[in-house]
Amino acid sequence: MVGNDMGLYIAVMVLTLAIGGGAQWYVTTMLHKYQKIPCSFNITGAQMARKMSIDKGISNVGVLSGGPSQDFFDPRSNSVTLDPDAYHTTSITAVATAVHEMGHATQHAEGYGMMKFRSALVPVVNLCSNAWIIIFMIGLFAGAAGGAFIKLAIIMFAATLLFQLVTLPVEFDASRRGLTYLKASGMNGAELAGASNVLRACALTYVAAALTSLLQLIYMVLSTRSED
Repeated sequence: MVGNDMGLYIAVMVLTLAIGGGAQWYVTTMLHKYQKIPCSFNITGAQMARKMSIDKGISNVGVLSGGPSQDFFDPRSNSVTLDPDAYHTTSITAVATAVHEMGHATQHAEGYGMMKFRSALVPVVNLCSNAWIIIFMIGLFAGAAGGAFIKLAIIMFAATLLFQLVTLPVEFDASRRGLTYLKASGMNGAELAGASNVLRACALTYVAAALTSLLQLIYMVLSTRSED
């Protein structure tokens, strides 16, 4: 282990597990809670997504049914995919998920700057996220000659962290657009608060991922310095 600092390593591991586990628990709790509460609009997530696309003047956006936990916007096909619960049910969770993903479609249609920046980082991140750990391990086993490999691995890992940080405003903005649309559509205060809770919980997963990556990066940097 770099720096042989077992205490630092254990502290980072405990923190990352606590952050990730806590975030996942909160998200699961909120999603399940509002999956049980029907929205007074009485339309499915898929119908809400299509309605928002028409109202926003982007009716060319496809709305597809995906697998479990598959909720995303694909700019390549200009389509929104919703998991079966979000696609077929009329719950507050389904409606909130639908408008969030359609918020991404609206960003794409408007050329939202942070989304374009995030998309530009994808090729770099795809390379770095798969290669950094290999290069890092090479550095660990290369002895005195491994320092350059370790530093390169840290730079590559930092690139993945940058991607996660850029993702945050993209996700927050999509939720803001979705909630604004629900409010303009006449959703009552209690249901709007529920939709906000759902989207806030989902956003927490991105915050937790970025925070754990930051902790890991700090550990790598400190460990490397302890060897100098």
